[in-house]
Amino acid sequence: MIMGTLQYPSRYSGLGIRVQAALKFLMAQDLSTLAPDWYSIDGDDVRMNIVEMETILHDSRLFEAHEKYIDLHLTLSGEEWYGYAPVNNLKAAGEYDSQTDMTLYGGEGVYFQIPQGQFVLFFPEDSHKPGVTFGTPAPIRKLVVKIKI
Repeated sequence: MIMGTLQYPSRYSGLGIRVQAALKFLMAQDLSTLAPDWYSIDGDDVRMNIVEMETILHDSRLFEAHEKYIDLHLTLSGEEWYGYAPVNNLKAAGEYDSQTDMTLYGGEGVYFQIPQGQFVLFFPEDSHKPGVTFGTPAPIRKLVVKIKI
């Protein structure tokens, strides 16, 4: 897992051209004007989903992890918490689903928030639980960029 800021996309160039393409794309957009939908950044290799959703209580959601894509999450508005745990510390709650590129996991992790203008990258070994709250569920607007490994 890596947390970073959109202000300095060149600092993440060592993570590969697809991560760099995603960050440059995000810096060049007025993200507040984009409608909820999927957007292609580089075909199927780098694509972004703008999501409007309601947070869910942290103990009502399982952790997730992906095998083919890195997830880049950025909260655009509202208050969102993320859960994190290494995949090896959790127990699979089902089989890998190749259609969604996702395995769900149960177990315990740590929770954190990301300030506006910052992002988090989750790699295949990083299970994560996005869109959670410790209080009253509330609306959020966020984006998730899927970056093919």
